[in-house]
Amino acid sequence: MKTLSKQKYFTYLFIVNILLLTISNTAIFSGSISSSDDIDLDELLPEPTILYDSVELFLEGQNTFTLNISFQKNWIYYFSFESYVPFSDVFLMDAFCQTPAGRNYHFFDYNGSIENEVYKIYFEYGSTESGYHIINLLVNTSQNINIHVYLEEYLPLETYYNHFALEEINNQSFFCDINQYSLLKNEKEYIYPVKDDTEYKFNFFRVNPISQTDKRENMFGNPKVIMTVDLDGTDFEIYRNIQTLDFSLYGNVENDDFLDMDRNFYNQTFLERFGAHCTGNMSISITIEGFIPFDLNFAFMVWEVGSIGNGTDGVGGNENATIPNPFNNNTDTELHNKTLTDTLDGWIAITGLFIQSNWWAIFLVMGSIMIASAVYGKYKFMFKAQIVKFKKKLGNDEFDKAKKTKSEGMQ
Repeated sequence: MKTLSKQKYFTYLFIVNILLLTISNTAIFSGSISSSDDIDLDELLPEPTILYDSVELFLEGQNTFTLNISFQKNWIYYFSFESYVPFSDVFLMDAFCQTPAGRNYHFFDYNGSIENEVYKIYFEYGSTESGYHIINLLVNTSQNINIHVYLEEYLPLETYYNHFALEEINNQSFFCDINQYSLLKNEKEYIYPVKDDTEYKFNFFRVNPISQTDKRENMFGNPKVIMTVDLDGTDFEIYRNIQTLDFSLYGNVENDDFLDMDRNFYNQTFLERFGAHCTGNMSISITIEGFIPFDLNFAFMVWEVGSIGNGTDGVGGNENATIPNPFNNNTDTELHNKTLTDTLDGWIAITGLFIQSNWWAIFLVMGSIMIASAVYGKYKFMFKAQIVKFKKKLGNDEFDKAKKTKSEGMQ
């Protein structure tokens, strides 16, 4: 039986592993899409998951309390801290958050007296990463104090927005994403399919609070945002260098006049509409302008409103389109940092994201190849030695037989 050469062996092994990786990558990408089609807002909202709910003692002086909690990307989290003692003349409290990627947020700070059942701090936070987040509470108090610490995983962003929106949203076309922006990471691109003669709406708002002290010390001003769309080679300006708004979700700690259960993210400044003149993939580019001293999380969303024409212009058809998954919404990657302007950049981004998303599979494959190479190398020399030995023995036997035959013929 003809055996495979070393080159053919590794070629077949490489092809098989590439096929396995491709299948794995396809499963990961398709399985990670969070489609709004699965959400039935007529049903009851899902019950929030309580992540922490306990009264904690903070002794007179300085205290540090740490929580290590797993968050999911594109989910809204609710924080609440409430005093349960008569008073504390001096009360300083800071809340910090560190993400799995090492991004740091200073949610809020409070400096003053605090009284029982009078003061309650609460706010919401939209996560850009999945994984364990470190929540640090720094408390300095002049009296021993008990604080009720409460944290819950409230709702995924799409359900959250649909629940509090002032108009009915088309869930089948609804797409949303929370992305982190910073001084060196101020751009983001999405690809969204649109249909001819159809109206679409956009919205954009911040989903993380900022400490008032940090804002004062850094002379922070809300950065401006520019958003353009490209459809069929034509550029349109949606947000024209508009100043972003203060954090305005539930329990807005940046605004002393907030109302309980008031979601103020539905504003006319960023609630813009767009009418598609043809069917195709629309490229959406978002750029944050200005000095950005902190990591800022912004939620972006787009959805179909309805038909605004009968398609008699003959430009494109009004075919059904599905919401895309911009690479992978559940994977945090710096490849979403810069706008992908050409095909080469797109392939580089996809390749990098593939490696990042499947590092464990690549590791196993490379390990398997190394082990196979080591075993093959070891036994190759062993078998080679045995074969050489066998050939020598066989050669000697044949030589002896030939010698014997020759000698008998001479006789």
